[in-house]
Amino acid sequence: MTNQTRGIVGSVLAPACRVWLRSQVSQVDSLQVDIQGGSRQILGGTIPRVAVVAVGAIYQGLSLGSIDLVANNIRINLPQVVKGQPLRLLEPIAVMVEVEFRETDLQASLAAPLLSQAITDLLTQILATSHQNQWLIDWDRVRIAPHTLILQGNLTLDGQTVPIEISMGIAVLDGHILDLDPLTITCSIDLPGSKINSYQIDLGNDVNITQLQLTTGKLRCQGRIQVNP
Repeated sequence: MTNQTRGIVGSVLAPACRVWLRSQVSQVDSLQVDIQGGSRQILGGTIPRVAVVAVGAIYQGLSLGSIDLVANNIRINLPQVVKGQPLRLLEPIAVMVEVEFRETDLQASLAAPLLSQAITDLLTQILATSHQNQWLIDWDRVRIAPHTLILQGNLTLDGQTVPIEISMGIAVLDGHILDLDPLTITCSIDLPGSKINSYQIDLGNDVNITQLQLTTGKLRCQGRIQVNP
């Protein structure tokens, strides 16, 4: 890497990446950005490799734990970035991701509407029910056990409030399908469809999960996602 390229990376690209990443989250405890590549590529607007390590990031109320990201051959609007304009992607990129959630991260995230609504939407899909327009679910506890994720809360329906629990094993099929098996829904209110014992979620072809591991108090995931401009 020439002195000119080091100058662009040190004074322009790395700060621009950090600014863009920080703009995506409301809080981050630690953020490291490492940019690598040759002069011709970088000056031509292609970054051969970017590695990002973030700890304690919070995105829309979600506590993301620790995240490692690596992306290769990134096409950006370098001439505009040099002039002080925001960094933009010009082409889709494949990002290798390694993320680790602690149970405390997920517990803190339950207060975020994004996660609590996503769980409620998932339950609605599993049960194939129209109850969502009538019920209120307050999710207040998450536990991570070996091979199992357990969600607990209180469901209010027709003026009655009772506990509800979802216990699910999680495996990955074909890199993009989450296989919830075994799946158990426990609630004293008779919910049609609650006797289901497995369910699959297709995350789409932009996702390829290579490893998903649940141990006591911790969830670790590795894979690739496609990020579009």
